[in-house]
Amino acid sequence: MASSSSSSSSSSKSIHHQRNHESIDPDLLRLLVTLINNHITSLISNPNSRKTVHTKCTSNLEIHKQDYSLDFSEHFSEQSVVSSLYWGIQSVEDAIESKCPRFIQTSEKMLQAPASLNENGTTAGISNAYLICCSYFYLCMLRKVQGDEIQVALHFLQAMVVSPEVVRTELAPELYRAMVESCIAPLRADLGVGFEGVKLGATSCKAWLMYHQVVSYGRSPLLMKQTSHQIRNTKACSTSSSNPYQHHHQNFQKVHPIDHQQSAHAAIVESSVQMKVSGSSGTKRLQDLLVEDQSQQNAHAAIVEGSVSKEVPESSGPKRLQDLLMEDQSDSNSLCSGTSDLADDDREGYAYEFNRPLRTMPAVKDEQAETTTTMSKSLEFWNCLENEKEEPTWEDFQISQREYIRGNSSRRDEVLFSGENNYRVEQAEIVQQVISKLCFSGGLRNHDDADDDDDDDGDKYNYDSTTVEITAVYEMLANKPGLKYSLLKDVILDQLLMALSTSKEQGVIRASVSILSSIISSNRLVIDEIKKKGLKLNDLANALKRDVYEAAVLIYLISPSPNEIKTLELMPTLIKIICSSRCSKSCFKSLSVTPHSASLFIIQVLVTAFDYHTNNNHLAAVISPKVISCLVNVPRKGNLEEIISLAAILVKCMRYDGQCRCHILQFTPISLLVSLILSNHKHAILAGLKFFHELLRMPRSASVSLLQKVREEGGINIMCVLLLAIQQTQEECKLLAASLLLQLDVLEESADEILNREVAVQTLMESVTCEENPDSQELAAFILSNVGGTYAWSGEPNTIAWLLKKAGLNSILHKNTVKNIDWSDDMLQENGTEIWCGKVARHIIKLGNPVFYALKDGLKSKNKRIIRDCLTTVAWIGCEIVKGPDDLRFLACDILLSTIEQYVHPGTELEERLIACLCIYNYTFGRGMHKITQLSEGVRESLRRLSSVTWMAEELLKVADYYMPNKWRISCVHTQVLEANYTGSGAVNSLIYYRGYLFSGYSNGSIKVWDIKGQTTTLIADTKEHKKAVTCFALLEPGNYLLSGSTDKTIRIWQMFKRKMECIEVITTKESIQSLETCGEMIFAVTQSHKMKVFDSSRKVKDVFKNKNVRCIRASLGKVYIGCMDSSIQELITGNNRQQEIKAASKSWRMQSKPINSIALYKDWLYNASTSIEGSRIKDWRKQGKAQVSMIPEKRANVVAMSVVEDFIYLNTSCSASNLEIWLRGAHHKVGRLSAGSKITSMLTANDMILCGTESGLIKLCNIFTIDLNGFLLSLYCMINRVGFPFNSSVKQHWKATQCYAMVEYIF
Repeated sequence: MASSSSSSSSSSKSIHHQRNHESIDPDLLRLLVTLINNHITSLISNPNSRKTVHTKCTSNLEIHKQDYSLDFSEHFSEQSVVSSLYWGIQSVEDAIESKCPRFIQTSEKMLQAPASLNENGTTAGISNAYLICCSYFYLCMLRKVQGDEIQVALHFLQAMVVSPEVVRTELAPELYRAMVESCIAPLRADLGVGFEGVKLGATSCKAWLMYHQVVSYGRSPLLMKQTSHQIRNTKACSTSSSNPYQHHHQNFQKVHPIDHQQSAHAAIVESSVQMKVSGSSGTKRLQDLLVEDQSQQNAHAAIVEGSVSKEVPESSGPKRLQDLLMEDQSDSNSLCSGTSDLADDDREGYAYEFNRPLRTMPAVKDEQAETTTTMSKSLEFWNCLENEKEEPTWEDFQISQREYIRGNSSRRDEVLFSGENNYRVEQAEIVQQVISKLCFSGGLRNHDDADDDDDDDGDKYNYDSTTVEITAVYEMLANKPGLKYSLLKDVILDQLLMALSTSKEQGVIRASVSILSSIISSNRLVIDEIKKKGLKLNDLANALKRDVYEAAVLIYLISPSPNEIKTLELMPTLIKIICSSRCSKSCFKSLSVTPHSASLFIIQVLVTAFDYHTNNNHLAAVISPKVISCLVNVPRKGNLEEIISLAAILVKCMRYDGQCRCHILQFTPISLLVSLILSNHKHAILAGLKFFHELLRMPRSASVSLLQKVREEGGINIMCVLLLAIQQTQEECKLLAASLLLQLDVLEESADEILNREVAVQTLMESVTCEENPDSQELAAFILSNVGGTYAWSGEPNTIAWLLKKAGLNSILHKNTVKNIDWSDDMLQENGTEIWCGKVARHIIKLGNPVFYALKDGLKSKNKRIIRDCLTTVAWIGCEIVKGPDDLRFLACDILLSTIEQYVHPGTELEERLIACLCIYNYTFGRGMHKITQLSEGVRESLRRLSSVTWMAEELLKVADYYMPNKWRISCVHTQVLEANYTGSGAVNSLIYYRGYLFSGYSNGSIKVWDIKGQTTTLIADTKEHKKAVTCFALLEPGNYLLSGSTDKTIRIWQMFKRKMECIEVITTKESIQSLETCGEMIFAVTQSHKMKVFDSSRKVKDVFKNKNVRCIRASLGKVYIGCMDSSIQELITGNNRQQEIKAASKSWRMQSKPINSIALYKDWLYNASTSIEGSRIKDWRKQGKAQVSMIPEKRANVVAMSVVEDFIYLNTSCSASNLEIWLRGAHHKVGRLSAGSKITSMLTANDMILCGTESGLIKLCNIFTIDLNGFLLSLYCMINRVGFPFNSSVKQHWKATQCYAMVEYIF
């Protein structure tokens, strides 16, 4: 009985299915559409009727009236679904009143959730069928507002299919009765008027109405043409669909399963999306695709049957997606042409086609059996739509597929396919699977599930395989011509872009981004198409900031401009990705770019593509040790693009903050960067060379260790590659390769590699002499100047500092006139520099004369930087030449000496003068010593003026005086070079040089920092931390700090870093500070009450010379000299705290009120000033207690300040406060004066310069030039007689810089 019953039931269903697809009279369908639209129009126009329906629907929805926004997809719980319907109905009312697209969109989105439910079940205690029915009823109202009559009828029919009882009792009882009596009952007598019969009738009507909709694709439906005037006469909206509501979400879909009593054809049609086809240009979902393309094929069949004269075989029914994809491209063309040829008056032909049954083919032919058997397994997908128990999911489809394969494997083995047909069938099946995954939410949500467990290999496999599969389908569609394939392809992109821009689920966004990235990576031409479809960088940026790391890949692939990337403000997120250890599941094999590598590429753009300040702002986020340690692990071995990007970023980091070199050296796998040089790509080789050129700018011991690692990793191959790179035409590549090759060769010092060093040195020397390419000339000179020296960890060259220490520069005051040198750096003391310098110098000087001639040409360059670098190269090579044979040294001296000597003159930087002095000392050593006698009087005088700075100058001067005693035929000229003015800060109370910059203290408590270059001054820093006037400066040698004293009773200790001042300590005193001096770690301060305080290293204070009133102090060589108010001078030896009076107080009553205002030290002489200037050797002061020389200013004026520079003593007296008097130290008489324009409040001498600070805030600087008098007179003669200068350019330069007529008047 059971089997009989089952058989009977099956037979009954079969009969219903067959009858269900019998054609329906078009006039009946027209009547149906008219009835529905008239009723909905009447309802919309009657607020009271709408209110009644609204009350009936919402009375059953028991919810908490809280406002759910458009983010309802995030809260897809039972209560939120009911709430979505409730507020969706409310929004429909607003949309009807305003007809605003925004309200329509809001309402449609809210109603989508309840409409998607499974009709068999309950939600929050309410029947799903009730919720679905209400949703579709209100959706048809929205469609009526939009003017789509066909879609209004379809939505209403769907409501009747789901729950005719609700329609009859609550929503539209009158319309229900009219439809049953006029449209459904006449279909077949056996249907009856019960709910089941009404369901079947509504299903059949809906299917045939959809058929007419698709047949009329692109035009007004023929079904409605005869009765369109009837509808217009009603209060309905316009039936034209030429102005539909266009939006990405316009195509609302029914996704819940169809009733099990419907036929397979009805299942296919009704499971598809209801889409608006007349004039619609909106974005289609993938579900739309299933209906549209299937319907296009039906329409195509109908048109062809009506247009050809021969008998056409009977149709096999509506075509599935497989049939669509397997058709020839010609079908698409025929479809287009056939559709366009159908005239409006072809009523009979159309009626004939319309009345033809959809399924009249009796049986499948034998030759089609194999294909049908194979394709039948795809029916599992369509059958799952008929499941009446639960909503179909992607997992259900996969299970059914696996069961089918197991049950039919034997049968499949028996089936043979032809090659082309088999290939097409497989393509169709793949496309169907892909579309199924995208149609059902589970296909993309699996991505999110996979994220929950990073160790789940199966999920990762599904994740990657899904992306690869969808990408492959897209590529297949892109390679096929024709409209239908283009539509399929476009809808895939539209669906993915929609998910990216609107979804709130991280997993869906991640899946969409990954698939888009895979598609773009396979075909970069898709980028423009995706951009046209509305891909927004902001959407990708938001996804990236929500930890969808795969978005970085997509941003990289679409290649936005640097400015577009900058506006997204992605740097913090990119750093987060770089530092993340999570292995992203989007890193499937089909993509060559991972989120980490994409982040690396984007960071490269952010730190290299903009101006200096913008790049540095981005670099500030990268240079931390943690980020660098993660950054260097991003590139994959063998991926040159990633390694090149890493190298570029690291180079920028090192240039921004040189201290990160230590971290880069620690964390970077050297083999990775060596692989760039060993590659065959020019761009990669250059990137590797730039990286090592920058990284090797570190202390010499560390750089030697790095070179050894490079040699071990590269072997002989790297030497060969570098040799080949030198042959390249790109100058930068040649020079960097030559530099690295020379350094690697120095490590071995092998006789077999002479060619390497010769080629490298020759390349560098040729570039130094090539003035046609100034950039290459400058780079070559820089490489040569430091290849034998050393660097600081900051990347600043320390070669000059190392040479200055060899030249005997020890005074802290003189050291601080040199810029960009940290004298406290311990690396200056390492012995490895000396050894390395000797090795490199021996390699270079083996080339002989060409090296010295090239350096001589470099010294004659017009570029000051090249001159400085060449002079440095000559100096460190000279440190090895002095140890070599006399012949080589004599030869080098013969070539270079005449060019070097001009750089010892005043007017150049102190370091250049000292290096030139070192060169003269080394190159004239031994047999070349007699060449010192050939030095001009001006050079000898310049050496004499340097003798107080370095012992080498004093030694050279002794030799010169031995061979040719000095006849004092010398003249010095003072020329004002520049002024620095800053108004509004008061008087300049103190001046000092610190780290090569001029510091000035003002009456308002501010401290300003000036950079003096040539004849220009630039204010680079201004700080005001003192509350009152800054009165004095001093230098603290341990740590090389700057001290400032103030009347606010504080002493501040400063440090300068990257041209920025930072106060690191404040010492508080009980009185105002008038003067400061240091000796070792002790700080000596003179207070306003003339007491002297001493602070030790722990900042404990004690008083010294308590019985003396102190006026001024000076310190030198561990001794402190103190000028007192009683005109006495005291000496304090800091080592043993021994105190001694070297000049007694005046016993004359007239001198008691004349304090020692100033003390100056010059070599072993001590000068003091009050109303007179007295001087004597220090040891004579101790023995005799009186001065050897004495000078009295005019009018016995009180000397306020005094300074001694070589032959001159500079005085500022009370009777001439705005002038400096110039006295000859040896002749003891006044020779001139310098005017400052206003009262002089401070004075400083350094490097043959004198600076004056004035009461008005002006700083004046004068240079002291030394001129050979004989040469000067001859030059003057030549100028007067307009003949050429017989002397070198330096004499000419000094002549032009002097006040000619005043000097001539003085001389004669």
